[in-house]
Amino acid sequence: MTEDSRKGIVNKYKNSMKKSIYYILILFIFTLPIISFAEMQIEVQENEVSIETIPENPQPYDDVTINISSYATDLNKAIITWQTDKGVVLSGIGKTSYSLKALGPNTTIILNISIKPVGSMNTINKKVVISPSEVELVWEAADGYTPLFYKGKSFVSGEGLIKVVAIPNTNTIKSGRGSVVYNWKSGDEALLEATGYNKEYYTFPNSALNNKEEITVTASAVDGQYNATKTITIPIISPKVLFYKKSPTEGILYNMALNSNSPFIEEEMTIVAEPYFLALKGHENEFNYNWKINGDNINTPSKKTELTIRPTSRGGYANISLMMENLNKLFQKVTGQLKLTI
Repeated sequence: MTEDSRKGIVNKYKNSMKKSIYYILILFIFTLPIISFAEMQIEVQENEVSIETIPENPQPYDDVTINISSYATDLNKAIITWQTDKGVVLSGIGKTSYSLKALGPNTTIILNISIKPVGSMNTINKKVVISPSEVELVWEAADGYTPLFYKGKSFVSGEGLIKVVAIPNTNTIKSGRGSVVYNWKSGDEALLEATGYNKEYYTFPNSALNNKEEITVTASAVDGQYNATKTITIPIISPKVLFYKKSPTEGILYNMALNSNSPFIEEEMTIVAEPYFLALKGHENEFNYNWKINGDNINTPSKKTELTIRPTSRGGYANISLMMENLNKLFQKVTGQLKLTI
């Protein structure tokens, strides 16, 4: 090999090495910012970590789950420590959820959560306060009828008026230290007209198309120390007429309702019709009373729910019926029938 050939090969090698080094430098220059940016940790702010409590408003002794999440960092790689006044209850990488059982009413559990995101110099601190609260809902048929001395309460019948009262179960409210805002819902519909400060009850007419009403209230103290939610289902039933004998000396014999086997042996007998659960209270003048004996209409007695009968002969049956109907309501109607042996 000649000297010139050797020099040519060396020059080619040198040029090749220069090009390789050049390309490596170019690649390094363009990838350096990318690598540095990927390794750079943008500090996560406290408001970029969200807390979710399930259920949102726990009641006493509920099982509660607390979840933390963030759009700004991967918490699955973060070192997370959960601590109560009794010490550390959970710690480790990616511990984004913690479950516990709430205590009784008027108690508080405070959870301090420290979060150190991967690559971060700072630690984020969050606090969760579990104050189990409960509120009771009590309902009544505001215009539902029951006879005197009836021991139960009236059920709600079609188009009847319902009153629901919220009773917070907390010492804060009972001692007068907490003012409350009540948010009412019927099913999924917010009841804006019923919602507000110290609006602890809601009165409304039952829809004629519903066989039940579902009412929810969220009671929240203005000072933030109380927050509770409760849902109840109110059944809607059909009213029913029962007939009773009225004694001249003892009055109405409510201990025994008349039925189809009831004999009629007196010269005359007064029977009293009691329309259980009919939306009658306060609306008596809106109802029409239609009595029939053996299918024939008779004049409405002066006491509209009392009928005195005197058989003209013995043997057979007396078929008695009464229909009570609200002239202003389409579905407020009830019919009762009684068959007496005479």
